[in-house]
Parts: sequence; C-alpha cells; structure tokens
Amino acid sequence: MRKFKRFPPRGLRFPLLLILAGAVLLLAALAPTAKADLIVYFNFEDSFNGGPPDFTSDVIGFPDFNPGGGVVLTTITTDYNSNEMIADHPGTDLNRSAGDIDIPRNGSPDVDVALTDAGNNNNRHFDFNVFSSQGFYQDMTLSFAVKSQTGGFTDVTVQYSINGGSTWTTFGTATIPTDSTPHVNSFSVPAGANNAPNLAFRFFFTGGTGTSTHTQYTAFDNLQLTGTIVPEPPTVAAGLLGVLGLCWHQRRRLIRSVRFWRT
Repeated sequence: MRKFKRFPPRGLRFPLLLILAGAVLLLAALAPTAKADLIVYFNFEDSFNGGPPDFTSDVIGFPDFNPGGGVVLTTITTDYNSNEMIADHPGTDLNRSAGDIDIPRNGSPDVDVALTDAGNNNNRHFDFNVFSSQGFYQDMTLSFAVKSQTGGFTDVTVQYSINGGSTWTTFGTATIPTDSTPHVNSFSVPAGANNAPNLAFRFFFTGGTGTSTHTQYTAFDNLQLTGTIVPEPPTVAAGLLGVLGLCWHQRRRLIRSVRFWRT
C-alpha cells in the first residue's frame, strides 16, 4: 500500500521559507514609508562669511559626507541681483536638520543667505527643482528660517510647479516680523504636487523698502523639503515581477522533485 508522505518534502521546506521571506522583505521595501524623509536640504554652509551664497543642496554622502543632508542634489536659481546677496555670519540653528555636521569651509560659525537692497528686489524669486528619476514625493512640507530688520522684506510667498517651472501655483504666504529675530516658516504642500515627476518650488519676498547695498535687511537659512518618497510604478512592477519569477522557478523545481521522490 502506498504511503502518503508530507508535502512538500522536508528538504524543500527551508528554501521555500527563504523565498517567501525574501518576497515579503522586497514588498516591504517597495511600500511607501510612514516617516517623513528629508528630500532636499540647503544649509548654505559651503561658503565663507562675506562670500557669495552657497546655493547647492546638501546631500548625504556628497560632497562632504554630511549625515544631515537630503537625498536630492539640486541648486537654487534666482533673479535677485547677484552683487546684493552674501553669505553672512551669524546664521541660525533654527530648522537645522538632525545630524547636520556641516560648517563653513573656513571653519567659522555658520552663515545664512543675507539680502541687501530689499527695496529694489521685491518679487525676486528663488527656485529649485526636485525632478524625479527614481521615485515620487508625497505629503510634503517646505520650511526655512528667516529674519528681517526695518527696511527688510515683510512677506514671503511659496509656490510649486508640476511642469518644471512653466506655470506656478501659490500654496502659502506668511508675514515676516522686522525685529531681527529668526523664526521658522513652514508650509504644507498641497496634494496637487504629489507624484509630479517635474516638480519645482519657488519662494519670493515682498514689502522691502531699504535700499542700502551694505545692509543685510533679510536673511534666510536651513531650507528643508520633507515628505514621503514613493517608488515609481515601473519600479514597483519590476519588483513584483521579480518576486513572481522566483516563486514560479521554485514551483517548477518543487514539482520535479516531488515526481522524482514519489516514483
């Protein structure tokens, strides 16, 4: 009488468990994370006091292996008069990212981006893009520290674009006190910016009246864009196809082994 044996054979149970565990881990890695990721971070520190502002974002592992950097390398572009912006000490620790160890190249205390001649530079914009090649961004927040003194800018407006800067949508405005005290402005990015592969952001200042080119009327520092990074659909699909391929390959091996074992 034929004895019915357990299925699958004992020798195949452990490989099957490994395949299943690998599939679960892969799907977990492709799923959106609940925590907020630091997508873009500008600390403006790779300059020196009195020099031109550093408008390149700080990224983990590049260029100075700062663990407090973001994941996207980008650059701020502006139409502000270039000779009326300087890197100025002191900056502020407000809105500095966790783990940020960066300091200016000359080893002096931190600097910010100081704006002079505010009265002749109202509505000058500062732009940066977060074009996506590996993932999309959701549930974002844009924040930065800012301070003004009398004659400086009194208001800031933030905008986003989903077509690389061809058109802009305003999503926030805030008043800037002119008491020379730094504070943080934080803006929730609307859902309309989610999953946009050609995403860009813009902010600009208004209300400036001072016209001296030697007075730092307004300064900003430590700009952060945080949110959730979600893999693009092709990335998710490729991962799922890989899992299915592994399972199908293991199934064929299992069937061949069972046939051989039962004969």
